[in-house]
Amino acid sequence: MEIRAKKHFGQNFISDENLINKIVDTLGFDKDMLIIEIGPGTGALTQKLVNRFERVVAIEIDKDMEKILKAKITNDNFKFILGDVLEIDFNKIIEENKIYPKQKVALISNMPYYITGEILFKTLNLSKELTKAVFMMQKEVATRVCAKKGENNYNNLSVAAEFYADKKYEFTVKKAMFRPIPKVDSAIISLTFKNENLTKVDSDKKFVEFVRKLFNNRRKTILNNLTSITGDKTFAAEILTKANIQNNLRPEVISLAGFIEIYNNKQK
Repeated sequence: MEIRAKKHFGQNFISDENLINKIVDTLGFDKDMLIIEIGPGTGALTQKLVNRFERVVAIEIDKDMEKILKAKITNDNFKFILGDVLEIDFNKIIEENKIYPKQKVALISNMPYYITGEILFKTLNLSKELTKAVFMMQKEVATRVCAKKGENNYNNLSVAAEFYADKKYEFTVKKAMFRPIPKVDSAIISLTFKNENLTKVDSDKKFVEFVRKLFNNRRKTILNNLTSITGDKTFAAEILTKANIQNNLRPEVISLAGFIEIYNNKQK
C-alpha cells in the first residue's frame, strides 16, 4: 500500500539506508539510553533505533501511522504514543519509561517545519532531563540555531540553544533524499545538554525571554533595545556599563556571556 505524506502534518519521508544509519549514529552508541522519537512516520528511523537502544518511545500525531508502525515494529522495547507533541507531558513520559533512575534520555526527530521552533523550545525546557537531542530541520533554521555571535544568522534562538547545550551542525541533507521532495534542503543538528549555565541566572525561562526581546529589532543598538525593555535609557546605559558592553553594539555581536551579564545587572 502506498503511503502518502500529509502536508498539514509537514510530513516528508526518508528511506535511504545510509542516511538513516548516519542520523542514528549521531545519537551515539550508548545502548542503555531511553530514546524518544517525535514524528516517526512510517518507522524508517524507528526500526534502527529499537535495534540499537534499550527503550524507544515514538510520539506520532497521525492516526494512520499507528497501525503501520505497530505492524512493522513488534520489539518489546518499543512503545507507541498517539498524540500531539506540543500537548504531551514529556516529563511524565520520561518518568514512566525510564528503566532505572539515572538512565540517559535522548530525543530524535525529523521535525515538521511548521512547528520547529515550538518543539525546539520545548526540548530546551527539558534540558535537565536530557542528555542529547538530534533534529532534522530546514537548513536555514539549522544554520540559525547553530550560528555564533557575529554571524548573519545569529539571533535569540542561537543564544537560547547555546545557553542550554553544546550545539553542532552535523551535516546537510539534500532535498532529493525525501519523498515528496520539499522545496529546500534540510540539516541534522545535535544538542548535547550541559546545564552549566542554569546556575548563572535566577530563571532560565526569564533569561531566554529577555534575550528574545533584545533581538526584537535587529537594526537597533543594544542600548535602544534594552531601553525598550526598561523604559529608562539612563538605566539601560548603566546596565551596559556594568556589563562592560558598548552602547552602540547590535545584539548579533554580543556573546552568550555578555547577555548573561546584561540580564543579571538588570535584575540588581
